Parts: sequence; C-alpha cells; structure tokens
Amino acid sequence: MVDKLSRGLISWRLTTKPTVFGKDKELCCNLDDQTLLNRTGYQSKGENVDVLVVNSKTINDSRYSKEFHKAKITSILTITSLIGDVNVPFTCKHGLFMYKEAINMTVENFESHPWNKEASLKNEDGNMIFSVKFHQVFTVPTCRASYGEDNITNILIMSSVPTDLLFKVEISLKYNASKDCIHNQFYIICCIGTMKIKQRFETASDVCLEIEHLVEKDEKMQVPEKDQTIGTVGYVIFMLVFIFYCVFLPVSFAVMKCFDNSFIHN
Repeated sequence: MVDKLSRGLISWRLTTKPTVFGKDKELCCNLDDQTLLNRTGYQSKGENVDVLVVNSKTINDSRYSKEFHKAKITSILTITSLIGDVNVPFTCKHGLFMYKEAINMTVENFESHPWNKEASLKNEDGNMIFSVKFHQVFTVPTCRASYGEDNITNILIMSSVPTDLLFKVEISLKYNASKDCIHNQFYIICCIGTMKIKQRFETASDVCLEIEHLVEKDEKMQVPEKDQTIGTVGYVIFMLVFIFYCVFLPVSFAVMKCFDNSFIHN
C-alpha cells in the first residue's frame, strides 16, 4: 500500500490532533490558488477508490459529508464515525490534482477514552487489593498511585491486551495493611492521551479500628506474667513485723511488769 501519493499542489490533513474516538473527525483538503474550481472534485478512501463525496454530494454512505469554502480554497470532509476508517488511505482530488495518504493509528493522530470503567477494592489476608479496568482505550495509559502524600507507584502493576485497534487495560495494587492503620485515601491516577482519570478508593472506617484492635489484643497476649516472689516475701516480712510489735512486745511487757510487782511485794 502506498502511504502517500501527491500530484500537484494539493494536500489534506486532520484538523484536530489527536482525534478522539466517538467524536466527529474532519479532513481538510487544501487546494492551490491555481486550481480550476470548475473542475470535478471528489474525496475517496481505500485502495479501490471507494468514492465518498463528489462535488459536495455524499455517495452511498451518510457517515460522510463535505463542505467547500471557496474563499479559503479548502474542502472539508466530516466523518461522523471512524470505525473501519483507520489505517486506510484517503484521497482528495480536484481536476488533475490529487493527494492520497493513510490515516494511521498513531498516538499523534488518535486517542480513545474508556467506554466503561471497573473499580474494586477487597481485603485478603491483611492485604488491600485495589483494581481498575479500562475497556477500549488508546493508547495504553500511564498511571501512578498514592496513599496520602506518599507515592506508591512502585507497587503498581499494569497489564494490557490488544483488542483490534484498541486496548483492554487492568491496573492493580496490593497494599499490606496488616501493621498499619489506614488513615488516608488511596488514589490511582491515569492519563489516556489528553484525558486524566483520577480514581479514589474509600477505605472502610473500620479498617483502622479493626487493625488497632488486633494490635492491642496481640500486645495483651504478649505481656509476661508478673513475678510473685517479691510480693510473697514482702507479705511474710509484714506478718513477722506485725507479730513482733503487736503480740510479742505487749506480752513481754506484761510479763516483765508482773515480775516487777512480785519483787516489790516480797
């Protein structure tokens, strides 16, 4: 296939780059001021020259329409749906002048934003598993992850599977929460072409409480029993002191007084 073919001072270009899938696309065919405008002009696609428009009249396919601006000497072909029109050559011809070039699926030319998105969060064995899935995107996004003010992109995992011209992409993140209390929000931020998607994950309020409860329980289980030896010795000493002062001394004093009285009477 010939990527580009030119004859005369004529050319076409995409008026908007990148062009977003799902929106109208315009091919602007620029003519030279020497072009004879009374000549027949048409625009076509494919190697077999599938004529789309002749002199501003659409042929067979309502997805295409054309406007001619005489003052600017430009012809604009509007494509309402680009399905099947990527990596296919388009031809702009007016009289003897002709320009042919393929609309290639490149990062500079196109981008496709996700048609639907799936986000999930689950907890497995003390690990928080975050997941985001994009369907029908181009190009493969660039993503980063954060927890509060911490950049945790290094633990981000991304996989992509081509589906025809577009991609199915899955981004996942596993965060070990077994020793931490989850106070902040988790974010996964992706850029798909010019579109920025920010996915916030709301962590349950009991994640922190549950973890704290487990830590407190473990700490209680690990506290050693107190040594009772010192307490026992202290109790024995106390009892001996009590008996000495409260029993032995009064009895001894009473006996000695009795002996003293007997000695006096004798």
